[in-house]
Amino acid sequence: MKKTVKIITVIMCLTLAVGLCFALVACNGSAEVTKSINMVNVELSSEQYAFIFNKDKTELMSQVNGLLDEKSTEIEAIKAKYLGATSEQASTFGKAYQTEPSNPENEFVVATNLDFAPFEYVNGNKIAGIDIEIAELIANALGKTLVVVHMEFEAVVNAVGTQSVYDIGMAALTVTDERAQVVNFSNPYYDTTQVILTKNDLTVFDYCTTADEVKAVLATLSGNAAKCGGQNGTTGQQFVIGNESLEFDGYSNLEFSAYDSPAQAVQSMLNGNIGFVIVDKAVAISLLKSFNA
Repeated sequence: MKKTVKIITVIMCLTLAVGLCFALVACNGSAEVTKSINMVNVELSSEQYAFIFNKDKTELMSQVNGLLDEKSTEIEAIKAKYLGATSEQASTFGKAYQTEPSNPENEFVVATNLDFAPFEYVNGNKIAGIDIEIAELIANALGKTLVVVHMEFEAVVNAVGTQSVYDIGMAALTVTDERAQVVNFSNPYYDTTQVILTKNDLTVFDYCTTADEVKAVLATLSGNAAKCGGQNGTTGQQFVIGNESLEFDGYSNLEFSAYDSPAQAVQSMLNGNIGFVIVDKAVAISLLKSFNA
């Protein structure tokens, strides 16, 4: 009888220990992830990123296009580094670059918006991102000092198009006909798409497996469910309001709120102000890593 009691006691202890393992710590030794947001893993569009130049700087654009070809292996390594990084790794990247032009003849001055990880973002006193490291690669090849100037995303195209102090615009910029009227585009360097981020408990897109299915759901939303958001001036905003050159019909039933950064849009969603966020897929993955910790 005592032997039976001992066996039962041992089994109960083992069961409790296993339960505690799964409740507190993943079996690989890492803490359980708290999931706040989801990505609807359906690609809604097909776009390309490119760098932009003042229309008078055709020679510089030609040099940069040549370097994009020449340095393609290094550029692919930069993209892989950021796209494959954990949030902890991404928080260690970057350098303390000069942020104001002082001697433009010897500087490679970049206009950007530093609120779009993993393409450009701030780590304390450091600046990091795919575009930033490509900019450094180009600056070094040209024998110049890299200068990174932060501004509102919507200001980047106009700044490069009208102010000669900026050599290039690098801000994860989608190629569009409207922008091409103001600036010249380099050869594309990144293919991208728009996706939807939701709160973990939103189920309206759960059974969508194609872009047409997601778009059909979007067209039926109303009231609070139709409130969405993203970064001001981005392709995500154009997807909602419509853009003929990008072949976006837009949605008259959706109410889009524009934010200074994608992270602000996600936080607003978590606060209950909007129901979902539309953003570039690489940025969405970066936000998943940041918010699901």
